[in-house]
Amino acid sequence: MEKKIIVEILLEARSLLQRSGWNQFCIARDETGNVVDANSGSACRYCLSGALCKAWRMLDAAREEYYFQYFERRFSAVLRKQYGYDRTLTQWNDHVATSCEEVLTLIDLVIIDVAGEDAAAIPSFLQRRPKSKEISA
Repeated sequence: MEKKIIVEILLEARSLLQRSGWNQFCIARDETGNVVDANSGSACRYCLSGALCKAWRMLDAAREEYYFQYFERRFSAVLRKQYGYDRTLTQWNDHVATSCEEVLTLIDLVIIDVAGEDAAAIPSFLQRRPKSKEISA
C-alpha cells in the first residue's frame, strides 16, 4: 500500500478527532452519549478505531479489510516500540489514554513511522515535532 493514502487516512482520522472529539469504550457516540456506528450522521465523538474506520471509509472504503488489519498492526508496533505497551490500539484507547491530545500524539507518531526516511511524506506540521513525545502507556 502506498504511503500517501495511509498518511491521508491518518490525517483524516486526526482531523475528525480534533473537530468532533474523542471517546472511549465504543466506536462512536452521539451528542447525548448514546453508542452509534462510526458512519452514523449523529456520531459526534469517536474512539481511535472509530476515527480510523470513518476515515478509511471516506477515502478508500473498498480496502476496509486491509486497513483494519494494517492499522491494528502499525499502531501496536508503535505503541510497543515507543512505550513498551504490548496490547492493541483499542485497549490502549479504552484503558490507558486519558485525553484526545494523547491520541493525536499517537497518530502523529504513527504518521512519522509510516513515512520513515521519506521526509516528503511527513506533513509539515509534524516535521518540526520531536520523533517521540511522552504519552501514557
